[in-house]
Amino acid sequence: MKIIVYYLILLILIALIAGFLIQGDSDSMSMGQMISVSVFLGFYIVAMSLVGEGKTIDERDLQHRYTSNRLALVAGSIVLSIGVLVQLFSHNLDYWLLAGLIAINLVKIVSLIRSNYKQ
Repeated sequence: MKIIVYYLILLILIALIAGFLIQGDSDSMSMGQMISVSVFLGFYIVAMSLVGEGKTIDERDLQHRYTSNRLALVAGSIVLSIGVLVQLFSHNLDYWLLAGLIAINLVKIVSLIRSNYKQ
């Protein structure tokens, strides 16, 4: 039950941040608003990175963690790829999207090479 509350709090937090960003224009935000959004996003990133990093009870729990991590990687890669494609066709490429996509795939490749030669 405690883990479900944790997930719900994270979902509510990201929904509030997204709602705040969607309702206003980011060019007209004050410095206080920008700092508060940045702090909330930083808190969200730290909290989200800790999801599922507790003790594993059995093999089934470990398999669920691997599956969720794999699906998150695929979803992140798809979203960033679509973002890059949309911005390429509008002739206004944001290089942070491209850097994020490269970082995701580079870390995956390096970790696979490392784990292959670690044995």
